[in-house]
Amino acid sequence: MLGTVPVVFLIFPTCLTGALLYMAALDNATGNPMFPWAGTASTLTASLTAFVQFGSMFTAAFYLEQTADKRKEEVMAIEDDKEVKEKNERDEQIQKCYANVTQWNALPFQSKSILVGSLVCVTSCCYMVQFFTSMCFVKHTLTDSIDENLDGNALNLFRPLGWTALALFGTSCALLHVFRTWGNKQAEKLLASGKTVPLTASSEVEMIP
Repeated sequence: MLGTVPVVFLIFPTCLTGALLYMAALDNATGNPMFPWAGTASTLTASLTAFVQFGSMFTAAFYLEQTADKRKEEVMAIEDDKEVKEKNERDEQIQKCYANVTQWNALPFQSKSILVGSLVCVTSCCYMVQFFTSMCFVKHTLTDSIDENLDGNALNLFRPLGWTALALFGTSCALLHVFRTWGNKQAEKLLASGKTVPLTASSEVEMIP
């Protein structure tokens, strides 16, 4: 717990930037900014956040490299966890098998249809949200009240076309899940057989090492 305390230096600038952005969007009764200075301050803290994030990654990479170089023998002397190693090797084989059984030319018609259907749904959803935003959603900003702007119900954010886009996205995810489930089962069967997998509709096969 104590060892993770320094992460506060990464979190604080990000939280501060978010708070200042929120304050910059607030208006008083006359319509003027409630905190005129917050916009400038948020820009400065955003720059600080980027610097801190970049600096932390650079520092971590530097010390990891230094430790791996200076204490190479100690690191190499650490024995691999047998169970984890076996699991990693099996996962690697499963990925190879999955890549083989899901090649386009090797897919049956039903699986191709599911994959194409998923693609069509998510593409349609993206175009609807991008080009017909006002027809999909009610205009609502971070500082707007759900009670006043959406009649107390957050679901009122969606217009009928927005619900359609959401349904298309959900359908795309469901179809992709079906396809991946089928692919994983085929990969498991291939791994268990240890033999071959068809690459095309013909008799071409590839040996899995």
